[in-house]
Amino acid sequence: MERIYLDNAATSFPKAPHVGDVIKTFLDKECTNPNRTNSQNEFSLFSRIYALRESIAKLVNYPHPECVFFSSGVTESLNQIIKGLFTSKDHILVSGTEHNSVMRPLVQNNVPFSRIPCDSQGYLKLQNIESLIKDNTKALIICAASNVTGAVQDINDIAQIAKKHNLELFLDCAQYLPHYSLDMTKDNISGLCFSGHKGFLGPEGTGGMVLRKDLALSIKPLISGGTGSQSDSEEIPTTLPDRLEAGTQNLVGLVGLCESVSYVIENLNSLQKNEQEMTKLLYEGLSKLEGIKIVGAPLNKKRTHVISIISSKMDIATLSAKLSELYNIDTRVGLHCSPSSHKTLGTFPTGTLRFSPGPFTTKDEIQNTISALQELLNE
Repeated sequence: MERIYLDNAATSFPKAPHVGDVIKTFLDKECTNPNRTNSQNEFSLFSRIYALRESIAKLVNYPHPECVFFSSGVTESLNQIIKGLFTSKDHILVSGTEHNSVMRPLVQNNVPFSRIPCDSQGYLKLQNIESLIKDNTKALIICAASNVTGAVQDINDIAQIAKKHNLELFLDCAQYLPHYSLDMTKDNISGLCFSGHKGFLGPEGTGGMVLRKDLALSIKPLISGGTGSQSDSEEIPTTLPDRLEAGTQNLVGLVGLCESVSYVIENLNSLQKNEQEMTKLLYEGLSKLEGIKIVGAPLNKKRTHVISIISSKMDIATLSAKLSELYNIDTRVGLHCSPSSHKTLGTFPTGTLRFSPGPFTTKDEIQNTISALQELLNE
């Protein structure tokens, strides 16, 4: 029985074409370390990775590619922002559907925060933001698109509120980019964190952040060490992106990300169209099943490919396990590292069973999934 993969919110599968090939070629023939190895391959690799910075900067309309910083992903990048900019004397506003990649660093560093409430579908109640602002409120950190509810927030309206009150605005874009457009310059966004292995169809362990240049030059680096630049000094380099990229980067992953980002940008419209169509087909199929309730964002609002369900007929953990064991269908069950989302939805502590089609999901796979669920629920 062929695998049906419906957990693209966790990581994309399959990856973009040829990602594995370029990684293998790099490992077999091209390995080098920029700023550290005098090699012809070094200049080629530097150019490829800088072109990747340029592509991401262009995608979010920020004119400084040197302010695109690579990391292991959104979690590391959010830790850099939170631990590098805020202290226990500050106050932060977060959404009611934040991921633990935001909440745990805030709690760990004793940074006070208030939650902006969301409605039962996962959309921010924007009218509540201003009442939560205090004299020491420094920033909003917002999950742009939820990995539980599927809700996509109105970034433009949030940005206007942040600008009005002179607050920094940081976005968790793990589920947002490249599915939806973003304009850092127009919306005065202070920084955003992106995942390489989800919507960009690249290798796991890749991603990063785009920071406004003044912040990139002033933030306290999470990690410091060798960069291959300004090596005559033991002080942290002032050049970008070196200042926030100490140590050897995940070059193998970044080579793969270069390939996947190029593919995604070139084929973005067709990839988005298929993902949206398969999400709609799955949503409509699930909504017709007796004993299944979809929670979170409805189909007629701005949403991602994430669809969360609960069931009155079968324990959702059992349902997920049987989908895997009997039908080879991959899903995810539980709290999805976002307990606050489930408290908003009323699904805490059990969580939800989550489906997330991808750009390569087929109609047959969706139909087979609906049929499998029907069989299981009729047992």
